[in-house]
Amino acid sequence: MSADHAHEELHHLVDRLSPDQARRLLRLVKTDPELAEAADEEPSEPVRHRRLSIAGIGASGEGDLSERVEDLLAERFNRSV
Repeated sequence: MSADHAHEELHHLVDRLSPDQARRLLRLVKTDPELAEAADEEPSEPVRHRRLSIAGIGASGEGDLSERVEDLLAERFNRSV
């Protein structure tokens, strides 16, 4: 396994952890002498927050659909509101 592959695989693993699991993993990393130094370093770049890949997927071009949810459901099920 190459270092690049391991790095990428670790990123994917961390992304799938629950907040509690992430805290446990961080505690483990900080107790390992070889890894603790890296865990205590300040990031060289600002932490980047990932955007959801599904953001905007429901864009309909019809304004805020949540305001019209009752009407839309009624139309879908042929009922009057």
